[in-house]
Order: sequence, then structure tokens, then C-alpha cells
Amino acid sequence: MNCSFFYTTETDKSHAEILASSIGLDALPSRNDFPGAFLELGSSGLSFFHPDARASNKFHIDFTSGSSGWRLKRADHEKLIKKALGKSDKPLNILDCTAGLLQDTLLFLSLGHQVTAVEQSKLLYLLLQDALSRSGDSYANLLDNLTLTQGNACTFTAEASNFDVIYFDPMYPAPKKTALGSGQMDYLAKILETEMLQNDPQKDFEVLQLMPVKKMIVKRPIKAEAFATGINYQVSGKTTRFDIYI
Repeated sequence: MNCSFFYTTETDKSHAEILASSIGLDALPSRNDFPGAFLELGSSGLSFFHPDARASNKFHIDFTSGSSGWRLKRADHEKLIKKALGKSDKPLNILDCTAGLLQDTLLFLSLGHQVTAVEQSKLLYLLLQDALSRSGDSYANLLDNLTLTQGNACTFTAEASNFDVIYFDPMYPAPKKTALGSGQMDYLAKILETEMLQNDPQKDFEVLQLMPVKKMIVKRPIKAEAFATGINYQVSGKTTRFDIYI
């Protein structure tokens, strides 16, 4: 992993050392002239910086503001994803195979479901954990039903019988204008690049589709080819669609 880990004050040193050690790095005092990619723990939490990112600011996740906060406040208006999930007499147990920024996961939680969100990137996993720890009482009830884990969802085959729904939202090239804005999609790409993570969405889909669950939901760009035939139904919006396999 071509990344360093810094802390801004001595107060942050102990926590920084624990976090850095968890991903095989050493925690060092911050330096303004560092030329490469780095994580930095400071008073506002954990952030990530990459010198080649489109945005000049550090990448920092905050669930209480921005697009995540906005979507949660209007969760009842998220008709596409609600329709993709379908009606259920009881809370669903969902495996979110591509946690990303947890935006869809938080929507599932707000609808009363239980979610196991899997994130393969160790860097993004730490950033998410930090953001969750800072969310305070804002999402306390929601987060009781969340399990966030680091790894590859394709390894969850043995636990597949515990889930009602598999949700798969593979990352794809971001358009010039993205709903996430502020270069967040670009920063996600830079995180994967830093860790040299290269997934084959088609192969991942083929493994995940073998899991014995009631429903698999695949999120795709509206014009993208489906990963397989046999789609039972689709829920489509202007730029995104959900392919549902039962």
C-alpha cells in the first residue's frame, strides 16, 4: 500500500498508532511537505489526501451533512430503491456487498432493515468507522442494525442463508457531473488506486448470484449492459436502474 499515516497533535498519537497498525502502517507527526498519499487523524477526525485527486481538499466523510444527510432526511422519497426492495411484512436482512460511502446502506437502515455492509478497501473502511464514531446520537437507533465489516463480499457464501437480500452496486466510471459532487467519486477511485484494488464486477456478480437468497438487487447505470439474462424485473430512473433477480 503506497500510503502514509499522520497525526496532527500528540493527543491524537495513541489512537493514530492503533489505526495505522491495523493496516500495517506507522503513525508519524504530520508534515506539510509530504508529496504522496496519506491518511491524517486530527481534531475533525480521519481524512485522506491524494496529490493527484481532482479536489484540493482532503477527503472526509460526514454522515450528518452533505448528500448523505440530505438523502436520509428525504428517505421516504427514495421511491426507486424502495420499489426494488419490495414490500415486506418484517425487516429484511440485507448484505450490502459494496459499502462505498454507506449512502444506500443508511437508506436501508432508515427503512427499518438490518444491514451487513462489506467494504473491501482498508482505507475506506477506516474512514467509514471514523465517520460512524462521530455521528453521535444522530443515527444511534439506525446504527444498532448495522454491521460494517472489511473484506470481500464474495467470501460470505457460508453465511448467505442468513440474508434475505443481496445488494450489489459495483463502482463504475463517474460522469463529469456526479450526484456525490466535490470530487468524491474521484477520491474513491484514488483510494482503490492507492491500495491497488482491481475487481472484476462481472466475476463478482457471478459468485454472488450463486448465494441462496430470496432476492439479488444490482444497481447499474441506466444504459449499461446487464451482468446476466434472467432478470425478473427492473426499476428504472433517469440515470440509474436496479436489476432484480429472484
